[in-house]
Amino acid sequence: MPSPPKWSNKFQLHSGSWVFVPTRESKVGGRIIKRCVEGCWSAPNYYYHLRQGGHVEAIRSHTSGQFFIHLDICQFFSSINRSRITRSLKSRLGYERAREIAIASTVPAPNTGGSAHILPYGFVQSPILASICLRYSKLGSALHELSKAKKTTVSVYVDDIIISTQSLTEAEDALGQVKGAAERSGFPLNSDKEEGPAQKITAFNIELSHSKLRINDRRMSLFLRNYMEAVSEYQQDGIVGYIETVNPEQADFSQICG
Repeated sequence: MPSPPKWSNKFQLHSGSWVFVPTRESKVGGRIIKRCVEGCWSAPNYYYHLRQGGHVEAIRSHTSGQFFIHLDICQFFSSINRSRITRSLKSRLGYERAREIAIASTVPAPNTGGSAHILPYGFVQSPILASICLRYSKLGSALHELSKAKKTTVSVYVDDIIISTQSLTEAEDALGQVKGAAERSGFPLNSDKEEGPAQKITAFNIELSHSKLRINDRRMSLFLRNYMEAVSEYQQDGIVGYIETVNPEQADFSQICG
């Protein structure tokens, strides 16, 4: 008897990534898997997608830095297959349970005829499974060692990596280590999104420099338009509230109203 479908719909983003919408049954199973992994593994505190504060706190953690690097893992979820999930979990849960989770959490990779199975973007358990796979890869090990270095800060937010240092030499060394580890680990980096080492970079549409965060002009223009078109004060307050968490000066009401 065939297994019930794991997803109800799938679609492709402009970036080329596929999104899988889980079925109700798959969501329930995903929550069980998520709790299971959380019970046997604690993510590093610099994995900001698994803690309070999200991407704003991830980038804010770097404001004491002088030189910055921004990297993006290319097709992060699609780079994770059943074998990688099984290897990452078996020392904690045993091979049988690890393999069971890997099978339940993966889908046939689009355009492969079902010959390969990948971790999908959209499943409840995907972020934590991707995180544990990253942590125990060569790339994850390199990032972990850098996170322990003096005057170096590392943040990971899903597939976005930011590194800050106090000198250009330290930043260049860190970049070399990370790029080499990424190549060896099978987590390729997106060269089109690479920034730095530099004294200012942009991540999450936020400009980061020493002691300063600033939402970039393009995103501020979008916020302004959304604010003016909002149908309720609640929506307007949400926009202003987000801006205030990044840069209170940009949230000045007179600026938003133009």
